[in-house]
Amino acid sequence: MMHYEPQLSELEFARKYPFSSTARTIVKNSGFSLDAIPRSVLARAKSMVISAYEENYKEKKRPKEIKSAKSVLLNEVLAFPAAKIIISLIDRYELNRKFAGMISSAVLKNFQNEKKEIIFDVASELGVKINFSDSAEYFAELPLENYLLADFNEKNLKLVNREIENGIIFFKNKNDFSAFLSAVVRSKILESLPIPVKNMPSIFNEAAEELKEEFVASAKRQYSRSDFGAAKPESFPPCMAKIYVDLMAGVKAPHSSRFVFATFLNSIGMSKENIIEMYRQTPNFNERLTQYQVNRIAGKGDKGYSSPGCDKMRSYNLCVANCKVNHPVQYYSNEVFSKKEITEEDSEKNSE
Repeated sequence: MMHYEPQLSELEFARKYPFSSTARTIVKNSGFSLDAIPRSVLARAKSMVISAYEENYKEKKRPKEIKSAKSVLLNEVLAFPAAKIIISLIDRYELNRKFAGMISSAVLKNFQNEKKEIIFDVASELGVKINFSDSAEYFAELPLENYLLADFNEKNLKLVNREIENGIIFFKNKNDFSAFLSAVVRSKILESLPIPVKNMPSIFNEAAEELKEEFVASAKRQYSRSDFGAAKPESFPPCMAKIYVDLMAGVKAPHSSRFVFATFLNSIGMSKENIIEMYRQTPNFNERLTQYQVNRIAGKGDKGYSSPGCDKMRSYNLCVANCKVNHPVQYYSNEVFSKKEITEEDSEKNSE
């Protein structure tokens, strides 16, 4: 059998766009085996996962001449599917979202120095069909149904703010189209997670257990900017975790998101004072209005608002994962209870 030797240009492209068919071909023909994963690949995969959830995490810089070495580039390419395995074993939607966002941001940065033809090649990889035209006025055009391949957080990318005619979306410049394409990358990677991880080699399970503890600790540190009292934000269901992260990131969330999040916090026992304090860190905070709304949500006795169930969350288009529960508070209670059991078991073992 002939030994497969990818070209340097192929490796560099696959490193920048690890979801591409070029990257998949390299992985397939490299002889990569999950049962005998090189330590360097596993270490790089773990670094990718850590980078996703630790905002201030910085890897050790490698000399420029080593960065271009084929062996190092191959490790980068192989680490991507390994990282997806670890993330899938950790099985936390918020981590999936952060990982997809990290890759999307890296792709957007790479596009800055890419030629138009390469960007269009990536678009093709993602299933985005581009309409070519002779008009020098636009960088790219594509059918409306292709524009809907991504969920958009950025206001300028929302359909209402796009130039559209006869079912065709128009992009005037490279940056505009690159932002759209990076959003497609985020959606595609998020949709691909979690991957099937049954009967994975123990080394992956060990890595996942180690990083899951660190991820939870990281979540606690990030959430500690607000006094949650007895509430445990690391146990929030995916829908509420997303709303919270968006609020803290300065995203102007719709009223429905802000309302259901406040009712959820009230339902899990957070005090009115702590709920108001949490909202104090969000954009356009209005103390008088927030106090009025939170007091109304909390009510007196049993007259307050209850957190909406999963069916209602879906009707609001706020459900983001299949949690296999009927209510966000049920998810939260299950998570808190399971962690309490583990803590008590550890305490009993230590006392023996």
